[in-house]
Amino acid sequence: MEKPCKYFEGMLVDYADGQLSAADSTRIVEHVADCEPCRTLLNGLQKSLDLAGVVWADCLTDGESIRVPGTRKVKRLRWLRYAAVASVILIVATVSVVWRGPVEPQRPELTFAQIERSITESATAARLLAATELLADCPDTQMILRREYRYIVETYPETNAACEAKLRMQ
Repeated sequence: MEKPCKYFEGMLVDYADGQLSAADSTRIVEHVADCEPCRTLLNGLQKSLDLAGVVWADCLTDGESIRVPGTRKVKRLRWLRYAAVASVILIVATVSVVWRGPVEPQRPELTFAQIERSITESATAARLLAATELLADCPDTQMILRREYRYIVETYPETNAACEAKLRMQ
């Protein structure tokens, strides 16, 4: 509903029940004439009130007396009502969490070219790591080794060789 509808929304029940002043009733009639959502809401409210009147009249014709509970029972019933609403909310929340379960994000399917590139990168990184390991046996190659390890880590970060190179750099 639009912003003006929020103002009228609270008065629609009183209007449908015939409890508004003439000026407020006129404003409601003018608004409802131009606003389809409020008109639909008002029609639903009037149908609900009519149905409640029928149910009320039916109960009175059965000869049963209507017992109005004391204030103590009203407080207890309000508390029970709140507890029931809270229980329903808790059950709905629990069911929605359990129903969905732990949702893992779906990985996009890899194409053959992506798989082939990944294999090629892993192989290249493994070869570079093996060649670098051969240099480790030579004296005075610590600077070269660090540079090669860093190159493997930066160029092929998703490979096992990059993990090994990170360990060797430490």
